[in-house]
Amino acid sequence: MLFDDLNTIPLVWVASTQTHPDCNLGDALSAVLVAVLSGKPVRRAAFDRPEDRLAAVGTIGQNFREGEIHFWGTGLDAARHPVHGAKEPFGLAPDTKIVAHAVRGRFTGRALEAAGVADPGVYGDPVLLLPKIVPPEAEKTRELGIILHISELEQATATGGVKEIFKRYRIPPELEDEAILVNTYTAANFPAMKAKIREIQSCRRILSTSLHGIVLAEIYGIPCAWFATYPGGLMRLPVEDPAAKIDHRFRDFYSGVGASHVLAYAQDRGQPTDFAAAMTAIDREWRPLAYDGRALYDAFPLAKAVSFDDPLWPAPEGLMNSIPF
Repeated sequence: MLFDDLNTIPLVWVASTQTHPDCNLGDALSAVLVAVLSGKPVRRAAFDRPEDRLAAVGTIGQNFREGEIHFWGTGLDAARHPVHGAKEPFGLAPDTKIVAHAVRGRFTGRALEAAGVADPGVYGDPVLLLPKIVPPEAEKTRELGIILHISELEQATATGGVKEIFKRYRIPPELEDEAILVNTYTAANFPAMKAKIREIQSCRRILSTSLHGIVLAEIYGIPCAWFATYPGGLMRLPVEDPAAKIDHRFRDFYSGVGASHVLAYAQDRGQPTDFAAAMTAIDREWRPLAYDGRALYDAFPLAKAVSFDDPLWPAPEGLMNSIPF
């Protein structure tokens, strides 16, 4: 199996830094999932070094240069080239090889094929497997969780609030005890990440501008909608319709779980939101995903330390503490 001769797994993810010491939950879960499935510690590998390495969670496939990169549930931006950026569509950088074992969705698979890389035909974001590690245990205490994208924060920290210019996030007085804004940054440790997941689990509904806010809502069976950033209210947007205004990350994710539409609640960020109407619409239109994750588990390219049929996968404290989030 891949990396069997290594004591630690070289994994690429968007990690914390000295400048940004907090970690973004969705990105950091890549290291958790790979460590738990392999039973081995992970180390940070670079996007641009000539070594063999693994990539899992995130829209990161367009960033690799040099070496051999193994994709497991990875997404990419088909409009960005690793060398030329937005000037060219995705393609392989010189001296770079990508081996795709699974990818996040069908649109990532198509972009790889266009670049000469085989689409593995196995789809899904690895975070879909998270309930095996962090089961749904939180009590429901809020009617609505509104999950921000990190670009909407005043500061890139776990305590950063939403930028004042975004009026759609202003919670009216009558909902102050019923709705919360959720920032996906956490302290760079597994207990803090679990606490953030519990915060999301405590909500009866989710509106999310963050992709992994939606992924977490879907996997824990929380009625949810993508909080699109243009006017329009509730919409069911066809995944395969190129004219449908869908963020490419959400389009890719939902294509990977076999969904035909993306449920969206669209609201201009400069205007207040009727959150009561949004909750009513979500209750009426949301349906749970039909996705079990077995093919994604089977495609994991390392020797596995856990079985898909196990109800829970242990995350040993020592292993989690070893992760350089």
